[in-house]
Amino acid sequence: MKIDSIKLCGWRSYDLNGVYISGLKSINLIIGPNNSGKSNLAKYFNYLKSIASGELSSGKLITVAAELDESQTWAWRKDKINCEITLSSDNDFTMDDKVSYRVDENQVTLNCSHDVSSNTSVLNMKVNDKPIYDERNLICSDLDNCKWVDPTDDVAGFSDNEFYWSLFLSSLVFVDPIRHHSRNSTNKQSYYFDGAKIIEELDKLRLDRATPSNWAGYKKQIKQWLTEILSEEVTNIEIVDKDLSLDFKSGLSFSLDQLGTGVAQIVMLLSHLWINKDMNLNVFLEEPEANLHPEAVVKLVSIFEKELVNHRFFITTHSPSLIDCLNENWAVYRTLKLPNGASSITPNDNVIKYYETLDSLGVKASQILQSNTVLWVEGPSDRIYLKKWIDIYSDEELKEGIDYSFLYFGGTNLASFTALDDIDDNLINILSTSRKAYLIADSDCSSQVNRDDGDFKAYLASMLTRLKAANTENIGLDSTVEDYVKVWITEGREIENYICKDLFFDILTSSGFKRESIGKGSERKELELKSTQSSNFSFEKFDSFDKAISDCYQFGDATQLDASSLNNIALSYANKKVPIAKALVDKLDKTHCSMFDLENKIKHLVEFIRK
Repeated sequence: MKIDSIKLCGWRSYDLNGVYISGLKSINLIIGPNNSGKSNLAKYFNYLKSIASGELSSGKLITVAAELDESQTWAWRKDKINCEITLSSDNDFTMDDKVSYRVDENQVTLNCSHDVSSNTSVLNMKVNDKPIYDERNLICSDLDNCKWVDPTDDVAGFSDNEFYWSLFLSSLVFVDPIRHHSRNSTNKQSYYFDGAKIIEELDKLRLDRATPSNWAGYKKQIKQWLTEILSEEVTNIEIVDKDLSLDFKSGLSFSLDQLGTGVAQIVMLLSHLWINKDMNLNVFLEEPEANLHPEAVVKLVSIFEKELVNHRFFITTHSPSLIDCLNENWAVYRTLKLPNGASSITPNDNVIKYYETLDSLGVKASQILQSNTVLWVEGPSDRIYLKKWIDIYSDEELKEGIDYSFLYFGGTNLASFTALDDIDDNLINILSTSRKAYLIADSDCSSQVNRDDGDFKAYLASMLTRLKAANTENIGLDSTVEDYVKVWITEGREIENYICKDLFFDILTSSGFKRESIGKGSERKELELKSTQSSNFSFEKFDSFDKAISDCYQFGDATQLDASSLNNIALSYANKKVPIAKALVDKLDKTHCSMFDLENKIKHLVEFIRK
């Protein structure tokens, strides 16, 4: 049962004004420091399901007798606890569902009130902000005119309260940080799933002769998911002697109880979600980082988002490891303690709020090492081309600002950079901004002989020398400096030489870039292209593009340009490198990436960023 919003008042650290969470999505991340109240939402629904786990009655308010400790109320004040849950309009129904007020036609809200003094909880619902039942147990037979009558099964909405509450309560799944994954668990609470129940359900799936494809489908999917999360191939999963056994490519086999806590919890959770993949579950997952390393947590939540799309996940955490996974399918809420001790839950819907959340967690840029990789380039046009190539060869999976960032070294300034602090205190360490760095520099060579001989300009040659020395003298257990710092020197003169000649000519001679004249006033002269065919554009490996395109012009009377005019045109193009690059990447695709060693270099770069 999908829900759109929750308002909860008077529960634990939620004061009488309450907390309100709206705009719920597939993945809902509730993040905050310890003791900020981020887990109280899950604890409430956990409590609610435990007291209302029996059969619910139809045709009246649902009243549940249950003891409620005063410590579960705001500031121990014994005030009533109230909750409103707005159901999503995109919940699916079948023809067999006997419901009068459908969520795709009405706004349906579930209401629950808990009274500590009488130890009772009352479950009701509203349709378009009007309650179905009143305190006399009369039903509203006419919502527009608020007409109340004795409930009978022929009155609209007679069974709706029981129908919606049963669906909602059955959709709740709770996974606490400890995880009841042992098949011998003594846990008796039906709202947790433990190892014994999962294996029983899987065994039924395995023995179902009517649909054997279900068991085969489960095995295939779980093996794929576990292989992805654990970065180790799972070759088989079977039920052996009423226990679950996993075989790994390494040749090792483990039963569920023999697996580490983190692996066991993944198996249990994914199995449960796969079995119920056609339902709309609300899964409350407490601190997944407690028993899983950050990469495994990220991969697990990625599976939630991309492959278990019927469910909604509420993940509480004080770890920042999931923050860089954010996209349009995620909602992030920050929990903080107010001066009066009450919890506040607010949406993180802009970059400043994200920074504030990191601040509240005590996360500093030096701890997360900024982006995974910093790409050092000479200027902004290089960034434009490289970003486009990375998008193409990563299928737009890699994101600037998360997986990689750009910094500019500006040509000759490269002489001031190094890779390690201990080489020269006067040099700038390029690894101080990230754990990994990739340096992309123009060769500036004028011929193949120069390129083959490594006859680079002094600033580039000195940088390469420093990197070579650092790589020789600094070696880890399995790595060297070269594993963290890579250098790509363009095969041709500059990065523009990687651009497909035909595409480049089309852009350079298009409206906005084509030169129509030269000079001003009485000195103004018309210009024209010698040829409009890109095949006549002479732009070779070691040519400068601005010089090459200037050679394509002549005066309007077909006479040749003088040296001053050629330099004027070349300079005008050089000054438009950035807008030219922007126009060019709009039309650039994979078919344009076969120049020299470009494809291999970009594939290597993408692989380096992903590590």
